[in-house]
Amino acid sequence: MSDLAKKLTLILIISSSVIACSKKEEAPAGEAAIATESVAAAQDTSQSQTAKNPVQLLSDQQSTLEQSRQLVKTAQLQFEVKDVQKTTAILEQQLLKQNGYIEEKQVNYQVSDSSQRERLDGHIDVYEKIIPTVQLTIRVPNEQVTAFLNSLLPLMLNFNNQSYEAKRYELKLLEEKLNTANQSPSTSNTVNNQLQQLTQLEVKDRLTYSTIRIEYFQQAQVRKTQDLNIHRIAHLDSEPLMTRIADAFKIGLSYFKETILWLIQFWAFFLVIVAVWFIRKVYKSRKQNS
Repeated sequence: MSDLAKKLTLILIISSSVIACSKKEEAPAGEAAIATESVAAAQDTSQSQTAKNPVQLLSDQQSTLEQSRQLVKTAQLQFEVKDVQKTTAILEQQLLKQNGYIEEKQVNYQVSDSSQRERLDGHIDVYEKIIPTVQLTIRVPNEQVTAFLNSLLPLMLNFNNQSYEAKRYELKLLEEKLNTANQSPSTSNTVNNQLQQLTQLEVKDRLTYSTIRIEYFQQAQVRKTQDLNIHRIAHLDSEPLMTRIADAFKIGLSYFKETILWLIQFWAFFLVIVAVWFIRKVYKSRKQNS
């Protein structure tokens, strides 16, 4: 019985050591798989957090309530483009196709930073960091608003913000009348009637044509221009060297004459100094003789 117990004990020890080794080998593989899954999840999270442009700005589907009412629509967009000039040309072509027009256009090259470099010939090279910006106020037929806004998506490099408004004709007319009344509280009835008529015409025009305000800009660019250093040019455009040396001698001689004339004005002071010196000398000689 003692030999059998020893054999069983030895078998149990060997089997437990084999199981422990197998668990140690499986642990790194499981940890590696968990680490790989965590890295993949982090990559998916970072990709999902990357900002993307919207797929569409407005839905093509309209509700029956929207179709049955007269709505005054306005929209406002801001985004970044690759080239403001090409984008403006494409927008104008799209407006022609959809019977729209540009009510207001403003092109601005904002200077955010500048630097200068002076040259030996008197010219100055000016380097400016500019941001081209275009602001447009567009009128588009109401039925073409959704198609026009969604057609702007291919032009966008980076989308910033959007606002859209669709108000009933009566509500918009009331708002415009209230604004007119607030702006002219002391005007006569005739002027108020004219303003109300103009307000009605303007709101009716907005009822037919939606107002879209678009602002788009381009990435910063460097613009190089030239300027003049007038002091440097005046210094370079001077007489030859020998002529300038002769002029320098003449100027020095004139200064010397002016200095002598200025010193002569103090002749009385010089006489006093000479008299004091003479009296002092006589006094010293008499003292030595005595």
